[in-house]
Amino acid sequence: MRGRSVRVSTRAGGGSEAARLTRCAGSWLELEPDEGEQRRILAASQELKGQRAVANALYADPEAANAFCLELFRSNAFAPLHFADELVEAMLRQCGEPPIVEEEESEAFSHYLRTAVLTVALPNTRRHLAAQLRRYLPDYIAAQQWREAVAIDYSAFRTALGNEVTPFLAQMALAGLAAYYEAHEEDS
Repeated sequence: MRGRSVRVSTRAGGGSEAARLTRCAGSWLELEPDEGEQRRILAASQELKGQRAVANALYADPEAANAFCLELFRSNAFAPLHFADELVEAMLRQCGEPPIVEEEESEAFSHYLRTAVLTVALPNTRRHLAAQLRRYLPDYIAAQQWREAVAIDYSAFRTALGNEVTPFLAQMALAGLAAYYEAHEEDS
């Protein structure tokens, strides 16, 4: 009989796995959420269900929704979730260096990024990253930033259960690549 193909991973995020996958070391996201935080996440998710109209409006235009998510995840607030060197190095090992492109050739870089992300965005990694992302929900709900909260919740859902390169994954990989190259240029 074959063993499990999917390892059981903490469903709440944090811990050594978070520090290994992301740049969260030293931040609040490095620690596993306590019971209080897990209750706040659950309560925020429940409260968000009352925002169906916001969700419908946001996702009426999928391209605009993706653009909004990309812009949201560019925020420094999400910097702790940028891909760590381990994920970036795995992308580089499997896909090589990213192409250096001019603006009119940006599709080549987009193709590289999609391919590279899919090489490392395996089910356990996806679930863990999504759990970490969901930890942001209580703050956005408390601030009544409904559109952002809907985007976070939906992005976490798509990241955890999908097999696509979500705007969240793309932005975390892109920022992780930038940080990796910046750090390694300084080492040279």
